[in-house]
Amino acid sequence: MMKLDIITTQSLSLTTNRLQLTLMNREHLPQFKQLQCDPQLMQFIGPMLSDSDVQKKFDDRIKPWQQQENHWLTLMIHDKSTDQFIGSIGFRVDSIECQRVEIGYLALNNAQGKGYITEAGSALIHYLFEQVQVRKIIAHCATVNTASCRVMEKLLLKREGLLRSDFQVNDIWYDSYAYGLLNPIYNR
Repeated sequence: MMKLDIITTQSLSLTTNRLQLTLMNREHLPQFKQLQCDPQLMQFIGPMLSDSDVQKKFDDRIKPWQQQENHWLTLMIHDKSTDQFIGSIGFRVDSIECQRVEIGYLALNNAQGKGYITEAGSALIHYLFEQVQVRKIIAHCATVNTASCRVMEKLLLKREGLLRSDFQVNDIWYDSYAYGLLNPIYNR
């Protein structure tokens, strides 16, 4: 069974060779807006939101963890040596019963293609498998979002399905790929 009680502000401070990942808090609103209000970045993720809708989404993301399904926990990614903001990575419990967690990520345009999301994703996956003892990690992306597909594959997630006409952004319908990764302890 997943250990949801292990998920705390302290345990969600992850460090890699180059990166520091910290749980998003009230001070991170400018960085959250920077990601959410970038039309190029959000092209295959979601519609551009009004300032009030961005604030609502932010408030929902920073509310205290209650060990409930569908609450996104977002980690802000910074370069350890420069403290430069790179992007965010997060997860939500998709199903407590099935011990399944969904991950998602966003990187600023100038931080893309440098391996930051792969490095942050590896740290998050390790945390979710080793500490929380998640059975399976899932992720989704638009089939045309080839950069995101490459990241998922670098994180060793396997493409498990194609969802036709799965979601709509700005009046355009997109197919999406479903990815999954089973915790190695269940692969034995």
